[in-house]
Amino acid sequence: MRIRFAFILLLALSASPAMAANGICRGFNFENALTSIGLYEITDVGRTRFVKGWTKEGPHCPSLDPNCRQPSFLIEGDKVVVNEIDGDFACANYVNNKGVNLANWLPLKSLARTSMEPRWEGRWKTYDGSASLEIIAQGSRLIVNGNAQYDSGTTVNTGDFVGEGDPMMSEMSFGYDGGRIMRHDDAARSGNCAVRLRQLGPYIAVLDNGACGGLNVSFNGLYRRQ
Repeated sequence: MRIRFAFILLLALSASPAMAANGICRGFNFENALTSIGLYEITDVGRTRFVKGWTKEGPHCPSLDPNCRQPSFLIEGDKVVVNEIDGDFACANYVNNKGVNLANWLPLKSLARTSMEPRWEGRWKTYDGSASLEIIAQGSRLIVNGNAQYDSGTTVNTGDFVGEGDPMMSEMSFGYDGGRIMRHDDAARSGNCAVRLRQLGPYIAVLDNGACGGLNVSFNGLYRRQ
C-alpha cells in the first residue's frame, strides 16, 4: 500500500510546476520540462498584481508586502503558464498577441489550475514575433510549420522546421533534417533539429535543442494564437 501511495505521489509531483529555490522568476524558459508546467486562471475579482522576486533591495520578496507589488496586473479569467512554485506564490508567464510578455510572481490564492481540450490549428507567434507556427489539419494528422529568425543588426539568421502530430494529444515531439521529418530522439542524437510542443489553452509552449537554425535562432518560448 505504501509503495502504491508513493508511486501516485511521484506522478502528481512530476506533473506539477517545480519548486523554486531562489525566489527568482524568469517565466517559461529552456530549462523547464514541458511536463512540469501548468495552465492556471486568475480567479480574483478586480486586479491581481504581479509581485517582485528576490533582490538585494527586497530580500523578503515575493510577499504581499506593498513594496513587493508591481504596476502590472491581470484580471479575472486571464490565463497564465506557471513553471515554478515558491511557498504561496507561483512564477507565472502571461503573453498576449499584442506584444505583451509578463513574467513574475502571482499569489497562489488568486489562481486555479485549469485544463482545456487541445486546439492546435491556426497561426501562432511569440510575443516579439521572432518565431511563428502555422498548424493545419491534414487528414487525421496535424502538420506544423515553424519559422524563426535572429537579427543581430548586421545579419539575419533564420531557421525552420516541419513536423506532424496527433490533434487529440496535448503534446507532440519530432525532429527535422532538411525536408525529412524524424523521430525526436533520433534527431537529438544525430545533432539535427528536435522540437517538443505542448498545447495549453491560449498558448503553445515550445522547446528546441538549439539545432533548428542559424546562430542564436531559437523556437523556445510561449506562442499565442493570432
